[in-house]
Amino acid sequence: MTERDAYIQKMEAEQREATARFQELEAQSDLAESEDELDLITGAKERSDDFQREVQALRHADQQDWHRVKTAAEKARMRFHDHLDRAGLQWDQLRAGYRREREAELRNLGAQMDQWEAARQRTAAEDSLLTRQEFDFMKRDLLNTRSLLQHLGHARGAAWKQAREEYEAAWRDLRERSRRIRADSPTDTASPY
Repeated sequence: MTERDAYIQKMEAEQREATARFQELEAQSDLAESEDELDLITGAKERSDDFQREVQALRHADQQDWHRVKTAAEKARMRFHDHLDRAGLQWDQLRAGYRREREAELRNLGAQMDQWEAARQRTAAEDSLLTRQEFDFMKRDLLNTRSLLQHLGHARGAAWKQAREEYEAAWRDLRERSRRIRADSPTDTASPY
């Protein structure tokens, strides 16, 4: 193998390696958010094509043009590698930004879940503050109100009007007593507001 053939093989191998790097960046182009970032991919593609043309020109160059074509291929290789290095750095920064956004979103969702859990625990704690007597009273009133509602469903004529008034009074009383019991709980009275 001549020195020329070895050099051409070396350049072809470098061109394949650089093209693989470019394809990796191009596969991530959905991360691009601006025209500048898309231009970076377009510029890399143009430089890839330039490099590929120069490597092909090396294969077909005669002895007189060899040094000129070799110099042009080297320049194209360097421009392509430089562009890939810049694009790689920019893509690393984009990925890091997306990673930070995802982490912040996950922290936010975690905080929402923690807030919901704390509210559930607070409600359970408030419920446990009800005395046994208050709990029995609420249960008895609830059963009484349900019974009045069932009676209302079967009442007819003048009895319906009387049953409706009894049900509405029991329901108002149940809601009012429940509100007062909750308002009297230590968690509410301890609040300075």
